[in-house]
Amino acid sequence: MPSRSVWRGSDTASALPTAPPGALDGLTFTGPHGQPLPLPELLAAAETDALLVMHRGTLVHEQYLHGYEPHIPHFNASAAKSYLGLVAAVLTHDGQLDRDAQVAKYVPELAGTAFGDAQVDHLLHMGTRMSYAGRPYDKTLEAQRYFTVLAPQLRPYGYTGPATIREHLATARATGEPGTEFRYENGNVEALAEVLRRLTGTTTSALLSEMIWSRIGAEEDAYYLLDADGTEAACGGLTTAAGCIVGSQRTSSFSDAWGARPARHSGLLPLMGGVV
Repeated sequence: MPSRSVWRGSDTASALPTAPPGALDGLTFTGPHGQPLPLPELLAAAETDALLVMHRGTLVHEQYLHGYEPHIPHFNASAAKSYLGLVAAVLTHDGQLDRDAQVAKYVPELAGTAFGDAQVDHLLHMGTRMSYAGRPYDKTLEAQRYFTVLAPQLRPYGYTGPATIREHLATARATGEPGTEFRYENGNVEALAEVLRRLTGTTTSALLSEMIWSRIGAEEDAYYLLDADGTEAACGGLTTAAGCIVGSQRTSSFSDAWGARPARHSGLLPLMGGVV
């Protein structure tokens, strides 16, 4: 599948503080049949690619398995949603994004859909109640259909459904009032990503690079999977090196993450409670 890079920026990568090796030596779990299960056996059984553990800002364990190396991107799946939420929080804090505005204000093509008629805040809280193309909503099946939209090779013979993320969002119709129920649905995140693209006039990749990735001292670029229109799969198509994920968590104080602009974003921590 095609992808677009999220540039790490030109600054020198920030090394993570590390502890002497051996912090997890001797760690044992209880297996499914009550037997002791040492950490190496657990990781092997789970086919774990990488395990990094950070404790109070210090990397206390770093391990790569099954041919995985520190520089190799790893699929983030739904953890990608958190980065987009952080970008939305910054834009809200800066007064650019109106969370109470109707989504169709930013994306007119979504007017009359479950997402377009909702408020931005409803997307941030996954508060839409909807169905796609008139079919009964099923979370598992809709997740599979989303990847069918994203990846042509997954489409069954004779497929005539949406071929892009935007076309997919346009088929959503409300089945209830937004803001009355939490429903974990990828479309909320994709609609939010489209709002942010229209608001800023740039791609999700460039936006994430400017506002987060270039500010955390990442060692490697990240990458977004793209649909047929070249639109990023914002809800789960992000790949990053494992160490970069840990590094992004270390900057939760924001003064590190935004370098020369810490004061501008000093109020973000209270705000984040409203967008999670």
